Amino acid sequence: MQDFFLIWQDVGLLLYSVLKAFLPLPSLEVILTPLCLKNPQKWVIYAMEGAIGTCVGGAIGYMIAKLLGKKAFSSLVSEEDMKKGEDMVKRYGVVAVFIGGITPLPDFLLAYLAGFTHMSLPLFLISDGSARLLRSLVVCYGLKTLKTILPFDTFGIWFSLFILVYFLFKWGYKRVRTYHIKK
Repeated sequence: MQDFFLIWQDVGLLLYSVLKAFLPLPSLEVILTPLCLKNPQKWVIYAMEGAIGTCVGGAIGYMIAKLLGKKAFSSLVSEEDMKKGEDMVKRYGVVAVFIGGITPLPDFLLAYLAGFTHMSLPLFLISDGSARLLRSLVVCYGLKTLKTILPFDTFGIWFSLFILVYFLFKWGYKRVRTYHIKK
């Protein structure tokens, strides 16, 4: 399959990134890695194509979910996970979409969650698109510079842990502050 993308390069990357944004396909790095290692001088173009494709694919997934509601992806996740995702998007909005887009979470679900929770489409596209662009730029630049595979999942895990610690600190600070106000 990678041979197809090495031959068709730009068209293949764009097509895959559109489909990957709303279907449970392997991460975009599966295609970016061989392309960037073969043509490191085109790393910015590949990052832009990946970001544009995932933005278009995200809009497609968003519209599917907006039209069909929860049944659009009920076969992909459990009812419990759907409820957790819905609560997360309703509570954190574009921040949840940005973090989900930049980390190695099952990011194809973001478009569905944003669609059936009726998040603003422009806000979704800006948040999702900027996260995907940033992730693609980091991956492609790392591949160009190191000329080898960058352990992005490790970076994503550390980034996710940082976000988790931040929100735990914020939650703890709010609880302490509320406690002192009540006294």
